[in-house]
Amino acid sequence: MARLTAEDEGCIEALIQDWRNPKLSWDMLVAACKSELGIETTRQALNTRERIKALMKLRKTELKAPSQAPGYIKDLQAANKRIEALTKRVGELEYANNQLIDMFIRWQYNASLYGVSEEKLNQPVPPGG
Repeated sequence: MARLTAEDEGCIEALIQDWRNPKLSWDMLVAACKSELGIETTRQALNTRERIKALMKLRKTELKAPSQAPGYIKDLQAANKRIEALTKRVGELEYANNQLIDMFIRWQYNASLYGVSEEKLNQPVPPGG
């Protein structure tokens, strides 16, 4: 089982976002990775990737509540609750994104300070490393 590359992670994220089966589990995702993408991985390996884990949680929630898809809410109170929940989620994601931007700027500064080139920073992780 090879280490997941950034490209592999992107393909897996797209697979999760495009998932149409009404059920989604880690085992189903692992099987789909192998059959549809040719990527052999494990639930544990996928679960360590924060973005994949977050997308799984979000997609499972969406699949459990298809009546909450845009255009399907008939109850105004339910619509307001959904808007409130989505607004909260957007705020959480914006906060997390800002934290990552701050960390990147800090890393960029330190890399420049200690003479680490962008080329060195962009080198792929060696297999098994």
